[in-house]
Amino acid sequence: MSVHRASFVHTALLAAIGQVAVSASGVMSAARAELIRGVSYGPVPLKSIDGASSLPADDWFCDEAVPMWGPAGRRDLSVISSMGANLIRLYGNNPTYDHTNFLDEAVREGLGVAAAGMSDYPFYQMTPGSCLRATDFNCFSQVKPLYLQNLQNGFLTADRKYHPALKYMNILNEPDLKMPSSATNGGPEGPKQMARSLISAFDAMLEAEKEAGVTGPLINFTATFSYAICASCEGFPDKPALGQMWVLDDAMRNPEKYGYTPINDISAAYTARFLHSFNTQNPATDLQHQFLDDYSVHFPTTPVYIGEYHRVHANQTEDLEMILSLAEVNPLFFGISFFEYQVAYWKTGSEMDFGMFGLGDFEVASMPYFGQTFSIYCLSPQDSASSGMSMPDAVAAVYGGSAIDTSILCAVNPLSVTLDEVGYQEVLAQKSASQMALFIERVANHMGATVPVTSVQNLNDLAQSVVDGTVNGGGGYSMGLLASYLGSRPDWIEFDSQAKCVANRNVPPSVIGSAIGWTCEQATSFSCAEVSAWCQNNTYKTADYVFSRYYEELGSTNPLVDCSFSGAAIYASADLYDGWSGSAQCVSDAILPSSTTTTTATAAAVTMNTSAAPAATTTAGFLHRDSSGGSGGADFTGYARPVAGGGRQAFVLLVLAFTTFALQG
Repeated sequence: MSVHRASFVHTALLAAIGQVAVSASGVMSAARAELIRGVSYGPVPLKSIDGASSLPADDWFCDEAVPMWGPAGRRDLSVISSMGANLIRLYGNNPTYDHTNFLDEAVREGLGVAAAGMSDYPFYQMTPGSCLRATDFNCFSQVKPLYLQNLQNGFLTADRKYHPALKYMNILNEPDLKMPSSATNGGPEGPKQMARSLISAFDAMLEAEKEAGVTGPLINFTATFSYAICASCEGFPDKPALGQMWVLDDAMRNPEKYGYTPINDISAAYTARFLHSFNTQNPATDLQHQFLDDYSVHFPTTPVYIGEYHRVHANQTEDLEMILSLAEVNPLFFGISFFEYQVAYWKTGSEMDFGMFGLGDFEVASMPYFGQTFSIYCLSPQDSASSGMSMPDAVAAVYGGSAIDTSILCAVNPLSVTLDEVGYQEVLAQKSASQMALFIERVANHMGATVPVTSVQNLNDLAQSVVDGTVNGGGGYSMGLLASYLGSRPDWIEFDSQAKCVANRNVPPSVIGSAIGWTCEQATSFSCAEVSAWCQNNTYKTADYVFSRYYEELGSTNPLVDCSFSGAAIYASADLYDGWSGSAQCVSDAILPSSTTTTTATAAAVTMNTSAAPAATTTAGFLHRDSSGGSGGADFTGYARPVAGGGRQAFVLLVLAFTTFALQG
């Protein structure tokens, strides 16, 4: 099989996706390539504090938020990837929403892995019943059902393995400032309460894994502390972040001392599956003597990374180069996540100084989001005067990525226009060969074809000729002529006989759901009441089942017209839909996973994502550190910490934080 490019990827970003980038000083070193080079991502779609208190949710990696991060929207994941980042840290994650689409797209963009974690809701926002107020900082009963939902709504694949984009779970962000708020300075009981909340939540997540029947490779866990000095902590009472880590380490090894009796062997799981993390805006010059020297002595086998890093108003190229250089020479220091992607207008004041991108005036997309609709404005790179360039360009220079192509940030996205003459003219008017190449490839994709890597130059040449008007004997192309040419199957494009009419992952699930309802009313050769349970637990998979069968019922040979459903569908090659979790098991003529059965649900029911994942039948083992021995169960070789004296293992690329039903700070 030929090697194909990831679909819907701007050709200018190819060098930054899935390979080591080239920086201004040459090829990135092997040590630098291994490091976490992350971006913290909490893109609240507001340009002021107005509306912040009435946001329906702050889960920005669910399917509904695809107009922000998806390739047909603002293309945030492509932008982050182009900067040379290999990690994205998120902050909101409602377990009742599905996140498969985001995780699939992260893999396709070369971001590779993701780490998810708990958030504030079960700890102190739940009313009533938070573990802070109702269960004396024992968070097991609150966390377990929520994390189990997450596992059932996209975190696990059909064979009950973690999605390949997931490697970390952040139990809680800055627990030392929340559980309780006086944990660092209110006396000895505060650190114990904080530790009890974390170890009980960790125990709950392990128990949820067992109930869901998770198999390996397994992911790792962390808890991200502030950089505060914990004067109340028993260990390191005069060092930033270290006191909190000392207490957590002690609690993991001696849980009864902290008033908790675990169900699982959390000590063994901590030893095998944990890394420490903290947030700081201190300059890189502080880290070695304030933190790393003591850390390497007292935590010799536990890696650490910085979950939020940004020295505001500093020369970013110098400061980031210094912090990553420290990571290169400190084997336990895995790297950083730069804080943050977008200006937090809703926070106001100095909190707005951290964002790399502001929001412009051009509306890239409209985002229906749980009963409200938000305008998704284009990105505007923020200046970094001390760096002599924009802030995202400064980050990209150190991360080994590409300078931001500002010409496309506030332009019509070729992946969002209609596939007709109007859409074609919108792209043509930009007089951009790279934008036209993206549109042409999209048309080819919608015909069940792909462009091999070896044919990228052919694609670019055609795009340039279309923009210049030199095609068709100098007469130019209309949309009809372009489609006719691509339909003639030029030898540089590969057409797939196994192509199917499936859900377009670039549009929100509300659009997909409406199209499902219409199609189910029209279909005569099959009944939507027969959609398999496996294909019911995700709106896109349900559509794969329905659209593929209805298109075959039509007997059509014109996918641009008959496999559209107002933009909800695409006639995709197997090379494309195989990259969407579960799609290949739901299209017509597919072989369903062995654990699924056919249901007699009504057509109305299959438009809703309400079904649980298949029941668990096996138990995950979390002690298996490598394949050479140890406890039985799931294997997570390559995802655990490095052995003492050994080098780091590069296994981090994307970080999420869990369920926040109110905005987090």
